[in-house]
Amino acid sequence: MKILCYTDLRVDPRDLFWHRDLGLLTKAFRKLGHNAWLVVHPASESTSKIKNQKSKISNDPVIWASASDVRNPSWWQKHQPDLVIFGLWTRPKYDPIRCAALSATRSVIERADSDGMRTASCGLLSYLKRRYDFCRDLLGKAPLGGANLAALAYAAACVAATPWMERRLSRTLKLLPALTVETPTALSLWKGLASRIGGIPSRVHLVPHPVQSGFFELRGRPRKKNRIIAVGRWRSYQKNFPRLLMLLREFLPNHPDWSALVVGIGKPASFHQPRLSFLPSLSPPRLASQMKASRVFLFTSRYEGCLLAGAEALLAGCAVIGPQEVPCSSFYRSFYKRSPVLLSKNRLVLAGDQPPDLGIRSLQPQVLLAKRIFSPEAVARKMLRIARCLGVSTCKD
Repeated sequence: MKILCYTDLRVDPRDLFWHRDLGLLTKAFRKLGHNAWLVVHPASESTSKIKNQKSKISNDPVIWASASDVRNPSWWQKHQPDLVIFGLWTRPKYDPIRCAALSATRSVIERADSDGMRTASCGLLSYLKRRYDFCRDLLGKAPLGGANLAALAYAAACVAATPWMERRLSRTLKLLPALTVETPTALSLWKGLASRIGGIPSRVHLVPHPVQSGFFELRGRPRKKNRIIAVGRWRSYQKNFPRLLMLLREFLPNHPDWSALVVGIGKPASFHQPRLSFLPSLSPPRLASQMKASRVFLFTSRYEGCLLAGAEALLAGCAVIGPQEVPCSSFYRSFYKRSPVLLSKNRLVLAGDQPPDLGIRSLQPQVLLAKRIFSPEAVARKMLRIARCLGVSTCKD
């Protein structure tokens, strides 16, 4: 079966993102015996000569396309795909691309990168907060007073525009034969939204984001430390770095046998806290080794979609803890029985009944379950099951 995985990103041929969603899926489909290709745009004029061609730079399964190519029905018809998977985030501006692909095959699946709070009708207060947080991230280092006012104005404008946004989104949902979301909470919200705006709820499916299980899966004899690890883009307002520091600075002095590692940022100036270390962003193999040596993964985000680092931590044998108001907290809690550290009433505390450290034997059920859910091959098989419902023969799966 021929599968095209397309995202509207401009990519340097020397920096293809095989570690991300559609890149991992492309490789997984090929591993399962399918003729899968990643479709992306060349980043500059220097690579435009390879558009409409399979990659001449390496043996990678890539088709380079121009922005006009993917809006042209004949381009999709020429490639004759059996299945198309879009990473277009359900944005209505991409409807011409969707229509062009649908002229070649009715088997189109779109990935929705969202926590489910797509419009204000999904929950007014939660939606306001998401839009406010999003705008604060965009404003970066703008003065606090001005940033707050601008973020509030942006959130209010999004709420006011909800009827217009939902009319446009309704047309998009009616185009798509299938839509996938990444968490149970997002699934519930998207199905409810589809019902309200005239979409078809049965077209919305739960398919988690794949992770690089080859790096993160815990094997052998792990040497777990009493250590909390936190990973993120900590300069982002969404990740709530001040809250992370507050929790760790309260917890570590009272528990001398525990330490913490924060990955993704350098050590703050004039910061001194025993047993608290900082590292910049790490490559997947190095990050995996740090996770495998830790017992707890902590996040403090104001909101999250799938929390990809949390899935990686589960594969590495960590308990994943975070704010209860963030829905993916309860999703990840279902993967393990007990955590040695709990987040309770905005404080980190040791669990009253400390789970024994039995090594890989006690962590194996968690790791195997996470692998069945998040490995690229498992996610690819879920996509193929949806494709079968759309009438595609997937005999090689």
